[in-house]
Amino acid sequence: MGKVSVSFRTDQKKVKQLDSMAKRQRRARTQLIDEALENYIEIQRWQLREIEAGLRAAEADEFASEDEVRAEFARWRK
Repeated sequence: MGKVSVSFRTDQKKVKQLDSMAKRQRRARTQLIDEALENYIEIQRWQLREIEAGLRAAEADEFASEDEVRAEFARWRK
């Protein structure tokens, strides 16, 4: 897929931080922005898939029992 230019406005502090990171990593600013955008999109896609799966389960009346919920909470408290 071809590349396109996108412009947006952000505060100067973020740009300075980004440029500092790019310099330390010996990478271009655009590489870091592209990587950050790709990560953001993937996280949002995952989150939306999980929300939609949860909504489908709720609509199908597929809820965890009280014992299952307690067991899950206990597992995460360890």
